[in-house]
Amino acid sequence: MKIFHIILRTGLGLMLLTFGLNKFFWFMPDFDFTGYPEAEHLFNALRYSGENPDAGKGYIMNMVGTTEVIVGLLLVIKKWVPLALVMLVPISINIVMFHIMVNPPNIGPALAVALVNTYLVYRNWDAYKGMFQ
Repeated sequence: MKIFHIILRTGLGLMLLTFGLNKFFWFMPDFDFTGYPEAEHLFNALRYSGENPDAGKGYIMNMVGTTEVIVGLLLVIKKWVPLALVMLVPISINIVMFHIMVNPPNIGPALAVALVNTYLVYRNWDAYKGMFQ
């Protein structure tokens, strides 16, 4: 079971590193938003500063990308794992809610991140007990 947890933690970390770096370098294609104009509009609003894509990148994607890279690195190198998992909670909730509300067909990776994050928080629950006393 220990190997399973290592695989989950490392896999989640690598996934976050990949998606986080993608928010800076855009080396992966965007999700297909065909038939979901609200999703495309919201995604582009988060990605760019203005209506014109040449205006530059928006700060939200940079902030989320930086957080994903930091969390991913912490998970891969097994440093401050409970902190990394707590930092990931609001991001995973927002990713899932984005797909529930405006782009249901592409919810798979979002659910994977949220479920693995939830499971790893549960596995590290002793580290969080002080927060709830």
